[in-house]
Amino acid sequence: MEAIAALDLLRKSFEDFISGETAVSVAYSGGLDSSIVAAVAKGFTEVRCYACVVRGSYDARNVKSRAEAESLDLVLVELTPEGIAPIVRETAEVLGTSNPMQLAYTIPILAVLKESRERLMLAGNGADELFGGYAKYASVRNPTKMMAEDLDKMLREGDRLRKAATAMGKRIEFPFVSGELVEFSRSLPLDRKISTSQRKVLLREVAKVLGLPSQNIPKKAAQYSSGVLKEMERLAKADGKSLAEWTRSLTESRGRSS
Repeated sequence: MEAIAALDLLRKSFEDFISGETAVSVAYSGGLDSSIVAAVAKGFTEVRCYACVVRGSYDARNVKSRAEAESLDLVLVELTPEGIAPIVRETAEVLGTSNPMQLAYTIPILAVLKESRERLMLAGNGADELFGGYAKYASVRNPTKMMAEDLDKMLREGDRLRKAATAMGKRIEFPFVSGELVEFSRSLPLDRKISTSQRKVLLREVAKVLGLPSQNIPKKAAQYSSGVLKEMERLAKADGKSLAEWTRSLTESRGRSS
């Protein structure tokens, strides 16, 4: 059964990462990827989950109940309007870009990494790229090629996040992109990732094996569910700028002041 094989490979990657750790943190949204990461990690050590939210966002309304349903210890990291601009600047420096979508996607991870008390944080990055999580894959001519290109970008960003974690005296790792699991994913036919009615088909089966309610939760990207992108757009509008102009101005202002 492919779901069991994928789960075995995922557990193997956890063994490599978690060895010697008495507790780990998980960047958590209550969605499929982070729920699987948290559930597997619980089989090895103590787990504390951290979720970054903007007040009123989808995750702010839902993540606590999802953590309770999965018997997870959860810490909410709330970004205030005043805190958005500083972490946009910091994330831009980490990633080396002012691209708003890249920043909005990474800000929740960086925010929880900064707040976590554990030495090691685990995140679900790479699952979308490997198992067909993004809606765009269902509408392009060659989704396999696009997934591979997106995975390369994710791996570069992951390396930058690892360096940022090291500067904080911490580690961040991405179990889905362990070597053997990547090769396993590449061997799967496309319909085990994307079907006419569902994305991340195989990972939903993995969640079912683990008994996770997230197996039926629709996909919401972190930049949307956390409320970060919407708050960035609101602040940009208040400044009379497009989102791209606003993020660029924050990056440039940091450069001038340093």
